[in-house]
Amino acid sequence: MSIFNVLVVGRKGIGKSTFIDIHTNDDGTYNDMSISSVDGEDYKVKYFEYELENSVDQYKNKDLILCCFAVNDVDSYNKLDSEYIDETVTHSTSTMLEFSHVTRHTLQARREAKGVPLLAVGTKCDLRDDPNRDDMVSVEQGVEMAIKIGATAYLEVSTTENLNLDQLQEEIVKIILHTKPKKTSNFSFGIVKFLLGR
Repeated sequence: MSIFNVLVVGRKGIGKSTFIDIHTNDDGTYNDMSISSVDGEDYKVKYFEYELENSVDQYKNKDLILCCFAVNDVDSYNKLDSEYIDETVTHSTSTMLEFSHVTRHTLQARREAKGVPLLAVGTKCDLRDDPNRDDMVSVEQGVEMAIKIGATAYLEVSTTENLNLDQLQEEIVKIILHTKPKKTSNFSFGIVKFLLGR
């Protein structure tokens, strides 16, 4: 069985740890939820939460980077690109990242992340219908962020309601399997409509 390594980045409190916990057992091993079947083949996805102290090395040997914000946390949305993705090269054949808070390691971080696909994810989407809030991140804004950072697609999930978690992992596997050098403007809008049931 092939194993894919995925780095999960984003601010604290947006549900990254909960998402990773769903796919792991108490002893740290990966459970059946970490396995997806695509085209008759099984693939295991291992998730790694971003750690500031390991700023550069954690990008090594990663097959995809999940760039996350919470739809009920506008600040996590606004700070996603400035705190975690300072620059995406949209006119090259591969995506390169620069992480602004590790300035002295910028060139090494860009080298390690070269060619790694990005997937934008809006977490806690079950909270968008809260009648007491009018400051949620919209689907359209999520799509805009995905295009801005050069992501392959934008998806929304909820770990509380178990919404779209299987579809997210399946899409991760498909993107990794089909990633070829291409311009980052090649954005998939269809995935958003599919996952939202529209």
